[in-house]
This record gives sequence, structure tokens and C-alpha cells, in this order.
Amino acid sequence: MTTEILVEDKFDCSPDKLYQLLSDDKFDDALMDALQMKKECLEKKADANGPVYKIRLTNPDEIPAIAKKFTGDKLSYIETRTWNQNKCGNTWVIAPEIKGATVEAKGKTEIVANGNGCIRKTTGTISVKIPLIGGKIEDMVKQSITNTFKKNADFCRKYLSENS
Repeated sequence: MTTEILVEDKFDCSPDKLYQLLSDDKFDDALMDALQMKKECLEKKADANGPVYKIRLTNPDEIPAIAKKFTGDKLSYIETRTWNQNKCGNTWVIAPEIKGATVEAKGKTEIVANGNGCIRKTTGTISVKIPLIGGKIEDMVKQSITNTFKKNADFCRKYLSENS
């Protein structure tokens, strides 16, 4: 089974301004702190098109009992973000640290002009191969990603309004 992800958020700034903010590692550290996400940088490098970050994130949300056997008390994952300034966005691959399961989560984030502002559109897929409960874990991971993006957008909007 595969679950689709679609998250769209509007911002009152140019696509380039949002790209510069979101692709900045120091801003991302502040953002993860605000989201109460534990962040560990595993690798950071510069690519011709933009930075590439490989990080371990641990979500502060409680895990449903059905999934704790596979995830532990908190969901953690390794995320690789490959930013591309020419495309004003990134591609991402998330490897949730789930025991005994084949998990794949990948997608892209695009920042596009919209009137006087922009839209950050995130699309992707999640696939968890565990008999009987894989779909439930996919839904849990999707909800976690969606909630995190919504909190992320709120923080970014507040930051932009206070620092413009």
C-alpha cells in the first residue's frame, strides 16, 4: 500500500525569500527547536544547486500503542533534503526508524509564486510494508508529517512578519 502526501501553505513573501529562509540550516535549527523536534545533523554538504542536509529528527508527539512495538515511544527518522535554488525547492527522502519494516517516504517541495506571495507545495508518498498494520502506520506517518508542516508554516509566517 502507498499513501499520498499533499500539503500546501501560503506565505506573504516572494518564492526566493521563502527558499532562502527554509534552506538556511541555522533557521532550520530554530524551527526544529520551536517544533520541539530533536535534530541531529549527520551530514552537511554544498551541491552546485544548493545545500544538502542529512539529519535525524525525533518527533515529540506520542505514538499510538499499535505502532510502539515498531517505533518505540517516539517516531524518529533520517531525512535527506537536497535543495535546488534553480527549482526553488527541494527533494526529500525520509527513512523512519521503524523496526522490522520496509518503509519508504519521499517527495518534493516546490515554492511557487501566487499573487503577491507564494505557495509551498509538498507532495510525496509513504509506503510501509508490515502485514495488517502497514496502512495504519502510513496514516500515522502522514499525519505526523502534515502536522509538522502546518506548525512549520505557522512559525515561518510569524518569523517573516517579525523580520520583514
